[in-house]
Parts: sequence; structure tokens; C-alpha cells
Amino acid sequence: MRQIRLARTHDKAQISTLRVAEFSRSKDFRLLKPDLLHWCEMDEIHPVLGIWDGDAGVVGTLRLIRVDTPDRASEVLEAELDEALRFPGLVFACAATRRSHQCRGLNQLLRYHAILAAREHGIQTLMSPIYQSAPRIAFMEDLGYVCRVMEKTWQTKLAPNSPRVLAFLERSKFDKALETLEQRINDLIESYPWAGPPLTF
Repeated sequence: MRQIRLARTHDKAQISTLRVAEFSRSKDFRLLKPDLLHWCEMDEIHPVLGIWDGDAGVVGTLRLIRVDTPDRASEVLEAELDEALRFPGLVFACAATRRSHQCRGLNQLLRYHAILAAREHGIQTLMSPIYQSAPRIAFMEDLGYVCRVMEKTWQTKLAPNSPRVLAFLERSKFDKALETLEQRINDLIESYPWAGPPLTF
């Protein structure tokens, strides 16, 4: 069965394995501390999305961290914020797609459901730390994201191969982003229906 839903503690082995495997393969950075990607207390506190594809198991995942102040956002991002962002915000973290399912738009399916829930729950800004070499930057800009290089960052689990970038989407652009995603990945939205309790922050 294909579905997208909230991951639970009993899914932790699958989620951890997916994160480590795909972060290890990335061309954007070198993974220095794989243990920091294992399911942990952060995953118990904050919602983790997962996409399941029948016998293949989990093929995509994303952790969503609500941040209510600039200081908390900086702590989670491990970087200084140079933009005057509105809060509460939502940080996208630990995103991974199985190699066999990459380039199909599954990351955008995760993003779609996150934006839907963010709109429903009063989130003002979405924040995605990415890398300047990431090919999805152009698509994110099409959705309305603004991208800024993070000049001061102290992340330790990864060694970047290009500058870290903060891509942020303001609430006023949520509707446009959702409309664009519905046009581009409508087949995925239908193929992987939401299952279980709703996403809340």
C-alpha cells in the first residue's frame, strides 16, 4: 500500500536507516556523524513524516520542528539568521528520499503536506536549510521561497561541499506554493494518500 503518514516509534529503524544511507550518498556534503541521524528524542517530540511504498517500506522522510523565536530557530539551524523572519516558524530537517525513488517528486510531496498543515496551524515562515549546489533550489524559488547564504554556521554532523543556504517561505506565499505543487505533483498526491491522524504542530 502506498501512503504518507506520521512516523511513530515503531518506525524508527526504517527512518534511521533511510536517513544514514541517503545522507552518506549525497554530493552536497560529507556525512561526519551518522549517529546524529538516528531516531532520537527530537523525533519523539516533533512530527516526522514518512512515505511508504508497499513492500519497499519507507522511501521518503522529513522532520518538522516548530520554532517560536529567532533564538530557537538559530539553535535548530545551527546558524545565525540574517533575515527578519516572522514566527512561529517551521524548520524542515533530516529530509531523505531512497535512491530508488529519487527524482520523482517525493520530497515535494512531503513539502506539500507540511505547507498544508502550516497554513492550518498559523505558521508564519517555513525554513529549509539546503546547499547552494542543490538542484531543487530553482524549483523552490518557483514555489516562492527566498534563498540566502548562511554566513555563519556551526553545524558539525556534515561537511558541506558548497555554502549552506536558508530557503524560507513566508505565509503570504503558501497558497501559491500549494497551487504550484498541486499542478506539478498531482499524480503523487493521489498515489500516496494521507493516512492516520493529521499533522499538527
